[in-house]
Amino acid sequence: MNKQKRFFRAILLILGVAGIFHYCMEDSEEWEESHSGIPDAVSSMSSNNRQYLKVVANSDRIDDKEAFARKVIQMCQENSFHTIRFSTDVNGYPSGLSITVYLNRKDLEKGRQVCEIEFRTEEYMEDCNIKDDVEQFHLYLDGEEIKFIEEDTKAYSSTERILYSFS
Repeated sequence: MNKQKRFFRAILLILGVAGIFHYCMEDSEEWEESHSGIPDAVSSMSSNNRQYLKVVANSDRIDDKEAFARKVIQMCQENSFHTIRFSTDVNGYPSGLSITVYLNRKDLEKGRQVCEIEFRTEEYMEDCNIKDDVEQFHLYLDGEEIKFIEEDTKAYSSTERILYSFS
């Protein structure tokens, strides 16, 4: 009888440790994603060929908002978000972007946005899109125009890809 109790306790202990380990692994994966530093679009809506996005930065802070804005626009042009892919086969690429940025998903749930990014033409031009007609577009961060240099984003992208390939 005493051996059965010890055996039963050992089984319960093993199951308890396995449960705790499994729970910690799930939390660890969620933490890694929310602190990866790789932006991700988590919500997308389209109206009149203009794309409205909610993007999480997956970071505790954004040190350089202008560089971050360029990076997000580049990810839109490359259609390279992890969670959402744009459907470009019917209408092509959007003719404008409005993006609300949050640091992480918890901030999104609480409605605490960090900044707003817009990538649009001066006047609505239906035949322009964010990928093929970049020279027609202006980049705005929190309502103020900033310089959008396509070459800078390409250089940043190749460096970033090298860094993430080692992660």
